[in-house]
Amino acid sequence: MNNHQPPPTRHVFDNGLTLLVQENHFNQTVAISGRLKAGSMYDRQGFYGLSDVVANMLTKGTENRTWEQIAEETESVGANIGVAASTETVSIEGRLLSKDFDRVLDVLKDILRAPNFPQEEIEKHRRQVYSWLKAWEDETDDVADRLLREAVYPDGHPYHWRVQGTEESVKGIQREALVDFHASYYRPDSLLLAIVGDVKTQAIIEKIDAAIGDWSVNGEKPPFMIPAVEYGEKQIVVQPMMDKSQANIELGHKGITRTNPDFYTINLMNAVLGGSAGIARLFGRVRDVQGLAYSVWSSFTPSIGEGLFHASAGVNPANVDKAIESILHEIELMKSDGITEEEFSDVQNLIVGNFALTLETNRGLAAVLLTAELYGLGLGYPERHESIYRNITRAQVNAVAQKYLHPDLCSIAIAGPYHEK
Repeated sequence: MNNHQPPPTRHVFDNGLTLLVQENHFNQTVAISGRLKAGSMYDRQGFYGLSDVVANMLTKGTENRTWEQIAEETESVGANIGVAASTETVSIEGRLLSKDFDRVLDVLKDILRAPNFPQEEIEKHRRQVYSWLKAWEDETDDVADRLLREAVYPDGHPYHWRVQGTEESVKGIQREALVDFHASYYRPDSLLLAIVGDVKTQAIIEKIDAAIGDWSVNGEKPPFMIPAVEYGEKQIVVQPMMDKSQANIELGHKGITRTNPDFYTINLMNAVLGGSAGIARLFGRVRDVQGLAYSVWSSFTPSIGEGLFHASAGVNPANVDKAIESILHEIELMKSDGITEEEFSDVQNLIVGNFALTLETNRGLAAVLLTAELYGLGLGYPERHESIYRNITRAQVNAVAQKYLHPDLCSIAIAGPYHEK
């Protein structure tokens, strides 16, 4: 981040909306990023995919604009606004020139506050979701990912189902449900907004207040939490897809929340295990040395809830069993022996360097500020990031490997031309 710019500002409006502003006058661009606590975790059982449909409908028409007018008003000045749902939140992303801020803000206000959910657009999107779901069920990696999530998280848990739901659940979603969901969960006290770029902080506060300050709150704010889960029994699930040339493997167990104090140490450990191709053991050993996988990596996916720890691989069907054995061996080796001093030094430099590059863009910095706000890390998080990682010791990394890696509890999902033996 440019040290000549003023520090970021946090402002909470009377209606609960939280605004983060960072001036960056390096060029005349602005990034608008938002996180609205209205993701699929709030979908009712049997209506999975509802939050995703609502999010996708925001740009399809409002009480004041058709979808064509929304597109024309933004695209004619080279701006764009995108909306996407995840399990926890709905992301709003805008990119524009600073001279067009007022125009884009007016569109953003409209789609957030006054979508009208045209029936024709609902049906178009419904057909699009059917197409996506069908396509995903024909991809071995998507099928393996779904199978693992269903094995690790119990039915009814937000991480058990896809954000887009199922064909059956989406088929039952009617316009009235979209209107009700929007009224319940699209509210200013659930919205975090970050604006980074060629702006003046006080002017932005005043503009946001004029646009959204009168957005009222109705009823109690919905709780923002995902239920904890226990480590389940190891499962092996196979979906034969005999017309495919590649098999995909997903193996893992529940992981951690983003607020876990060990998050940063785990991030270092996983980067060495399988998180970064340049130094990762899984990539170097399972793929390069043993030749058992086309691609292989591992990840902790922490969020509000205990996201997955999982290792993923695309393999020749003849190598499925050997690849699973090799991946589990590397996880066990990390758990028992930890990382070397050289790996420790390399991964610290890698993570610190990558983060610095993230801060070089308006959009990257906006995402970091939103993460800091969402998880209570404070406005100073970008400046503290390097010291957080530099103060971690190799002994601490090895300790979290022992604590959070459980190869014996890893459920295994396989999709492709393979039959369980």
